[in-house]
Amino acid sequence: MVGGALSVGLSFVYARKFVKPLMLNPMALATYQTGTALVMLLLITDIGGIAPVFGDTKAMLGLILGLGILGTGVAYIIYYFLVNQMGAIAASGVTYIPPVVALIIGAVFVGEDIRGLDIFAMGLVLTGVWRVQVARQNAL
Repeated sequence: MVGGALSVGLSFVYARKFVKPLMLNPMALATYQTGTALVMLLLITDIGGIAPVFGDTKAMLGLILGLGILGTGVAYIIYYFLVNQMGAIAASGVTYIPPVVALIIGAVFVGEDIRGLDIFAMGLVLTGVWRVQVARQNAL
């Protein structure tokens, strides 16, 4: 978990320092990144067990559209756009919002319960993101 958090944190700084000066389109960057990852994964992953996923239309569409295009593709396009526009620190604040969105989607579409602790945690997350943005605006 610490390694993953470190990797994500470093990615914002790396993108701002080394990728932004290249002036590449966020769509192209997202395509390069996910395309390279796809090739690497195809080389090392046993895809023999994927047949049941492609045998179920809902699972296949969810995998391709939900996780692939919306969950990864659009997310990376937005990621590079935010790093380019806001800077590494402010853009990294948006990484805290997906758990809040997932909690709301789970409650609305799946019927999962939202408890008081969940609401408290959402408030903390949103307050933290808001504070980072306010501090950034005040620094300008």
